[in-house]
Amino acid sequence: MKRRHKLLIGFVITGIILVAIFFLTRDKKIYYLSLGDSLAAGQTPYNTIDKSYGDYVSEYLKDKGALEFYTKDFAKSGYRSIDLLNDLEENKEIKVNGKKITIKHALIKADLVTLSIGSNDLFYKLNVGNEFDLNEVDDIYKYVDESIKDVDKLLYELKMSCKEQIMVFGFYNPFTNFSDTLANMVEPIIKYANNKMKYLTRKYDITFVDIHDTFLANDNYLPSTLEIHPNKDGYKAMADKVISLIDEKTLAK
Repeated sequence: MKRRHKLLIGFVITGIILVAIFFLTRDKKIYYLSLGDSLAAGQTPYNTIDKSYGDYVSEYLKDKGALEFYTKDFAKSGYRSIDLLNDLEENKEIKVNGKKITIKHALIKADLVTLSIGSNDLFYKLNVGNEFDLNEVDDIYKYVDESIKDVDKLLYELKMSCKEQIMVFGFYNPFTNFSDTLANMVEPIIKYANNKMKYLTRKYDITFVDIHDTFLANDNYLPSTLEIHPNKDGYKAMADKVISLIDEKTLAK
């Protein structure tokens, strides 16, 4: 009986030690990687680079004492899915604070990855804003399907390298303040593309960040010109969406 009692105490002590080691050694802070296009880079409506949604997210994490590392330096204005796929294939290298970092190493280290991609794919193929009449396209949705194929390949590659939380932004209608006619023509295409993106995020167990209705309800986020990039308030709204999802997932670990 005494022997059993000693064994039980031994198991309990061992369990307590193992749990203590786990909590003392686990990575409590977030390594945050922001990838993608001009939205990830922080391009303003005035063709300059400033704070992106990733910068606001990183500030939030830093204020909570939860930020280990953050960079958006892999993001670039004009990037399409194929560009980021090429970066992954070539294992693109950047310098952050004088230290070299490859994109694959960053993905392996990352606890959180946010991605805004696909808008350039979509509007590059549609050629919107360059004397292109959407009514002349026999089946406009084939263009969306074609562009989404590249996004599919990209998400697959990201999941191969990063096993933690990945968030992907959906699309908003960038023409609501420019032309009601153009905005109404593009709206069903945007919704169709968002549904395709939602399907891919479910397929790869990735978090979808829906910003369509947020921008639709706040047209002040976009200037009253043919300019697709949001202002500071728009980027903050995008960051708030991410933060709400971090609270539910990554910080809850």
